Amino acid sequence: MTSDDKGGGARGYKRSWRNLLINKKYQLRFTLFMVGLSALLIAALGWWVMQTATEATNVAIGQVRGEPCSKVPDISEPTMPAAPAPAAPAAPAPVEGAGSASGSGSASGSAAPSDDDLDGSHHRSVTVTLSSITEVLPPDYANQVASHWGCELEHAAKIEQLRDGKRLILYVLIATGSMLVIALAIYGIMTTHKVAGPLYKISLYLQKMREGRYDKVWPLRKGDQLVEFYDHFRQAHAGVVKLEEDDVARLKALLAAVDAGGVAGSSPEVDAAIADMRAMLARKEKSLA
Repeated sequence: MTSDDKGGGARGYKRSWRNLLINKKYQLRFTLFMVGLSALLIAALGWWVMQTATEATNVAIGQVRGEPCSKVPDISEPTMPAAPAPAAPAAPAPVEGAGSASGSGSASGSAAPSDDDLDGSHHRSVTVTLSSITEVLPPDYANQVASHWGCELEHAAKIEQLRDGKRLILYVLIATGSMLVIALAIYGIMTTHKVAGPLYKISLYLQKMREGRYDKVWPLRKGDQLVEFYDHFRQAHAGVVKLEEDDVARLKALLAAVDAGGVAGSSPEVDAAIADMRAMLARKEKSLA
């Protein structure tokens, strides 16, 4: 390895965010395929996790609802004092002369009731006051009511906490999946860049060789892939350059011998051949410059 190769300092090919997409067609196609496949797998896994979380949440909610709270005791109906039984009507006094009127000699016949008896002797009025109405309550009624509703509120809080946990799982899955997809996209672009970079450099060198230029082949950057393939290309490029250098040396020696032998000017064909050799020498020297 020469001093130019040490350190991997590729002139003009430093890695930066601006040139990450060297080969957009290849890099984006590979990255989108990898990201799409990963997104499908993440979605399937997330669906399974949410199904499991939903079942577990429903079971837990069922357990919470299956724990009965103490019931509120019923309030007894107001009781009223029993109304006194109506008194039996008094026997009316016998009316004088009633027996003679009957024609049978009976003196114990009943007389017809008077108007006063019809007006009020058979009706009794009952006066009901608030003090006569009583409500029967358990001695710890307030504590039982507070215990019942406290239990109901505790169950509602547990159910809401379970549902919040399920929503938290969903949010974590969405955030994790999004971060993973973004990370895979960045990783895919950087990884394909490490492959596309060497291929891009080789294509540039091949284009220069097609144009008759043999520039120095600089080493790859640290972390690039296809290192062995690139080394084979460098060796092949160096072999072509060596052949060109040998041709230049032979052409120089041949032209020097021609000049020393005084062959130039002997015939038009010889002069044309010498001119072709000089043009070839100039072209090869330019390609190696």
